[in-house]
Amino acid sequence: MKDLPLRRGQLVTTFGPGSLVISPEGESAMIGSLDKWYYDKNENPINALDEFEIQEPRLRSLLRVDKLLMPPDYRPSYKYKNAGDALTQTNTDIYIPLLRFPTWHYCPVCKTLHQSEMSNRTSWLDCKSCKERRKMIQVPFVIVCNQGHIFDFPWREWVHKDEHTTCNGQMRLITTGGATLDSLKVRCSCNKERPLRGIMTRKSDTTDDEEGISELSKRLNENGNLFKCPGHKPWYGSLEEKVNCTSYPVAVLKNSINVYYPNTISAIYLPGENPEVERLIDMFERNGVTSSWLSVADKLEKKMDIVKKMCPPEIQEYNQSDIELAILYIEGGLDDEQTEEKIYSKNTEKELRKKEFETLVNEVDTRNLKVRKEWDSSNAKDDDITNKFTLINRVTKLKETIALTGFNRLTTDDDESGRDKVERGKKLLFKNPDLQENNWLPSYKVYGEGIFFTLSVEKLVAWEQRPDVKSYFNGLITRSEKSRVRIDESILKPRNVLIHTLAHILIDELALTCGYNSASIRERLYINDEQCGILIYTSSGDIDGTFGGLVRMGKKENFFPVVDKAIEEARWCSSDPVCSEIGKASGQGVNNLNGAACHSCSYLPETSCELGNLFLDRTLIIDPKFGFFNV
Repeated sequence: MKDLPLRRGQLVTTFGPGSLVISPEGESAMIGSLDKWYYDKNENPINALDEFEIQEPRLRSLLRVDKLLMPPDYRPSYKYKNAGDALTQTNTDIYIPLLRFPTWHYCPVCKTLHQSEMSNRTSWLDCKSCKERRKMIQVPFVIVCNQGHIFDFPWREWVHKDEHTTCNGQMRLITTGGATLDSLKVRCSCNKERPLRGIMTRKSDTTDDEEGISELSKRLNENGNLFKCPGHKPWYGSLEEKVNCTSYPVAVLKNSINVYYPNTISAIYLPGENPEVERLIDMFERNGVTSSWLSVADKLEKKMDIVKKMCPPEIQEYNQSDIELAILYIEGGLDDEQTEEKIYSKNTEKELRKKEFETLVNEVDTRNLKVRKEWDSSNAKDDDITNKFTLINRVTKLKETIALTGFNRLTTDDDESGRDKVERGKKLLFKNPDLQENNWLPSYKVYGEGIFFTLSVEKLVAWEQRPDVKSYFNGLITRSEKSRVRIDESILKPRNVLIHTLAHILIDELALTCGYNSASIRERLYINDEQCGILIYTSSGDIDGTFGGLVRMGKKENFFPVVDKAIEEARWCSSDPVCSEIGKASGQGVNNLNGAACHSCSYLPETSCELGNLFLDRTLIIDPKFGFFNV
């Protein structure tokens, strides 16, 4: 596979281990497992990983890992050859492993199918039929299951209607013209052929739907035996890597979005209670004091010596006890008592949000988090929109750390607890997850700015207790119960859908007002029984939105006019009356989990929304009878 440039942030999200990436030439490759990430071109492991380590002990402790590591950047060694000591560069020629997948190709002339090696760097192969060397085209289909496995489509087994076939004849992928799978056929030299109809079907009209049996599983074998997932994990580096799996697989297009859903967890940097310790932690980060360096020594006194040697002389001005606390923080040893309880919670990220909310409601002035109070409910008026809000804070600087904890295929649904989800994710990301050196997760950090505001909990509780609100919201509850998707029941409250929808229409309006790209603005929801807050912020690797434009809109003279305009714009969608009427009658969107919300009014880019553009409904905001901002 040719070298393929990827951004470091993409390797933690869209293109993590086990994902498929398409090159500009149209070739697809799979990102290899984390076991082989920090190796150079000679396949030698890189041991000096301190420069890649991210200091976020709160997140690291919660995930029970030793390190959070930034994906390596590529530094070509030839640029530093014979350049002298001043330009000596470490960690050169580090590649992220890429594996050719799918391995089946077909000849563009005769359509004969050929299987290549995963290690091949080129798609030029010798065609057995044409007797010439040609640039082959990869087949468009792969097979996936909901346990995270992926493998080549079983062409030979499909055409012979037998998963245990012994025929080794030459196969061809024939097209007869048309836009459906009926127009594609596999033909073997033994004169057997079969169209690809039904391979991508996940449901039928039979009662087998309840068991999740795909059409591919039912129809592959002529004798009626159900075809089960072989359990392949090719991102480990071999087509032979597999485990026992009882799931029923389905064929999907290799560039389909449901091939890979990354599971990520993010945390906003929160300062400690001691400002002296906070400044020491900043000093450690600037001078490369990491948990790896500190782990070299067993005793605290020796750790202190290491710190003092690596930091500038001004460290002598700090108290001994503060330095000890900073060391403990870097090593993640301050929250151990609570971690065991937290990690078993159903949603790990909720535990992070509670502490963040408690911090964001106050003024903060540290190197990595700056929060300025702008407005509170003491200045609210009874006759305008301000009485719905309780607080507005401008977050002029924040640092967000995002960690990859695993991935799903086919669906984003996950009913596992926090601990089980992380453990399952590590088993997918690593070939050998139990090795001590593999106790880490890929992460990256970004800086941004934003607006944090809260709504009145008392008014929201009173509003959602209204009979007309309950009656209307029962429709969404009914649709969610009929849905096949596993839904976190805590989201199924009128106020939560209201807050989520408000965040979306505000992001749309802010993007138009400030000239931002809407994909560069994100939401962060703080929704539970005691917290009703929203953080709208920029957090990306580029400079879009880092010049104070979003923070400036958080001033009270700018913020409330934006809210007014956003609500006014939400009263009419360009797809109305269809959007509003369908939303009220039967719901719309995936599994009908949205009300009056569509691409024309409430949807955001997938990078901006935490809930996959689900649980949105403008009606709860703007309905003339029971809309929150009309009562």
